[in-house]
Amino acid sequence: MTILQVSQGSHLSSHVVPLPLPRLVPAAQNAVQRRSISRCPGCVHRQQQIHGGSYHFSDRRASRLVRTHDSASSTWPSESADAVDSSEAVESVPDAGNGISKSVLENPTDEAATRVGLSSKGSKKLAGFWGAYSKALEEHPIRVKSATSFFGFLLGDAVAQLVVGNPYNYLRTARMVIFGILMDGPIGHLWYTFLDSKVYPEDPKSNKAVISKMLCDQVLWAPFFSCVFFAVIKTLEGTPALIIPTIKAKLVKTLLANYAMWPLAHIINFKFIPSSQRILYINCVQVIWSAYLSNMSSKA
Repeated sequence: MTILQVSQGSHLSSHVVPLPLPRLVPAAQNAVQRRSISRCPGCVHRQQQIHGGSYHFSDRRASRLVRTHDSASSTWPSESADAVDSSEAVESVPDAGNGISKSVLENPTDEAATRVGLSSKGSKKLAGFWGAYSKALEEHPIRVKSATSFFGFLLGDAVAQLVVGNPYNYLRTARMVIFGILMDGPIGHLWYTFLDSKVYPEDPKSNKAVISKMLCDQVLWAPFFSCVFFAVIKTLEGTPALIIPTIKAKLVKTLLANYAMWPLAHIINFKFIPSSQRILYINCVQVIWSAYLSNMSSKA
């Protein structure tokens, strides 16, 4: 907010606000409005002297002009005596040093548009993408969740291999991606749909529902899905005879790592994430987890 104050009898300064004067309203009728304007956080207050009356110039950066009664005068000055030519006023305001440029005064919305120009375009594109994703998720939930798992496992395995630093194994990435598409997306969709429909469906966001779902997921789903993961990966590697030995050797260690990460992640999942977006959320978290699983499954 910028405050422009004038006292009767003084001359027009070189910094004049170029907005037309509104209808004159006694200060008593605008006391609440003036107080709310002058207390506006982040606003800039400035006082300058021009002739006839007191002016409060309020803006975010040039949006409102309120004229108040001159406390030294018992009557209002005539509008003709106090009228200020807006074009002359614009010319008298410098473009730097007073916080308001001529272009902003002529069109207050330009500055805001300039500030949010690029970010607004990016936001529109993001909103459009999210709208298309949500629509596709509603129409084809399993396909979209399978595609989401594809990217989650692809990124997770790529991160795992790059961190280790060994020559990149594209077949290993392909196996992880196949598991994400065929198993993680479809089966995950069915599992979380089942939980949402059977565990306190009348109050799904309550604490008892969230804790119950998390316990079901960690006690029942985590061991089962870990076994499925090792079975599928060993089958895709062409060594199905190693499924049982691999599960015996790696299941306990995998579950201990799982319990260090997923209980908290699933409390957030069941408490705050919409049912349709669970696979997307899980795959975002699972980038780290799939990197761990990928390295675990590749060890001898």
